[in-house]
Amino acid sequence: MIGMRLAILGGGPAGYAAAATAAYLGAEVTLIEDNQLGGNCTMTDAIPSKTLLTTADAMLKISQAEEEGVDFARGFPEVNLRRTLARARAVALHQSRGVRERMDGMNVRVLPGHGVVISADTLRTSVDDQDIEVQFDALLVCTGASPFVPPFARPDGHRVLTTRQVFDFRHLPEHLVVLGAGPTGCEFADFFSRCGSRVTLVSARDQILPNDDPDLAEVLEEVFLKRGMDVIKNGRAAAIDTEDGECVRLVLEDARELDCSHVLLCIGMRPNTMELGLESAGVTFGDRGTLPIDEFCRTNVENIYACGDVTGQIMLANTAAMHGRTAAMHALGLPVDAVSYTGVAWCVFTRPEIAKAGISERQARIDGIPVSVTKHLIRANPRAVMENETDGIIKLLSDPDDGTVLGGAMVGLRASEVITTVALAVHARLGVQALAETAAVNPSMSESLQRTAEKAAEGMMGVSRVTLAS
Repeated sequence: MIGMRLAILGGGPAGYAAAATAAYLGAEVTLIEDNQLGGNCTMTDAIPSKTLLTTADAMLKISQAEEEGVDFARGFPEVNLRRTLARARAVALHQSRGVRERMDGMNVRVLPGHGVVISADTLRTSVDDQDIEVQFDALLVCTGASPFVPPFARPDGHRVLTTRQVFDFRHLPEHLVVLGAGPTGCEFADFFSRCGSRVTLVSARDQILPNDDPDLAEVLEEVFLKRGMDVIKNGRAAAIDTEDGECVRLVLEDARELDCSHVLLCIGMRPNTMELGLESAGVTFGDRGTLPIDEFCRTNVENIYACGDVTGQIMLANTAAMHGRTAAMHALGLPVDAVSYTGVAWCVFTRPEIAKAGISERQARIDGIPVSVTKHLIRANPRAVMENETDGIIKLLSDPDDGTVLGGAMVGLRASEVITTVALAVHARLGVQALAETAAVNPSMSESLQRTAEKAAEGMMGVSRVTLAS
């Protein structure tokens, strides 16, 4: 283990988590990153986009301020988009510097550039126009993913944009069409809508957040509509016309047309696995360029691992970091548990937030797993009432026989914070009674989780049980 050579392509959450783990365990670690440490998650995706949403949160609180006793007799503020975007970039750089300091402190060798595999134990990169070869005993591919651009779209960074081109905006768009209503699309639609743009959100399916709990998605859609956003469902895009210099026209497959000032593409990600030379080492690719892995993140080549978004698994920073730690320990020959996605917590950072962990009702039906489902509205929660954000619901899924918590989901204020308790309960196989007996802070959103657990525990005694089975 000590002296083992570990090479890592990509310095995002998977890469730096793996580097830190391996370096701590005594390996010689070389990390190659062609941009800033922290990867796309830190520089262009999760961190800056969530920073933007803090500005939208400020605008939302201002819009509610009169009701809460604040007088705006001298007028209302407006968003300065340039300053907002500059702050997002500054936060991203701050986080990136933190990753660099961590790597330096653990003696991880960091090389700038684009690494290319030239054999099963060697890769090459270029630093200051000089080629450097890196020998490795094990390689971790952690190169992330990039926004998918459909054949009919030609992002110009001006009127038709990917999510990474948003940060080049200079002014709020007059009318933004967000194409794609998954988590990223909903977050950007929410941001621009709350900041003053007219926004139309287009979902190709019959609900927004089509892969998630319909009850939660319905609450979020209702909030979007109340705030003035337009939502179009069953709207599959066929063409984007930019020939008119004054507007963009989005044409849907059913011949509907939408005229707007800008289109933002939020229709998925594709793994960054091309031009890495992996073929030279015999690595097998999956659908859309993904790298299939086993339960320890190993590809078909014994000493080459893949972690994070390149695998096509759950594209989240916490999943990527879990992959990285698991792969590093397995590569070093240490005992490690197989990767499990059961307790992974997930969140959409709209307002209200949507979060989930563990099994969902949909998955329970697919897998034929009996579950008890307990629902609780948060409209009476004192914290929600204080914050003037009472839209929301919590759902807790448990084993009908012994009350073990199997999963949970929430739409509402601070769902991203509450869901960690659910994830812990799933991971530790706690019962609903344990959650019910855990005294939550008053006032807090966690009280609603405790109340849901109390209702679930009551259900164990014969009150209000819902069983899902195939």
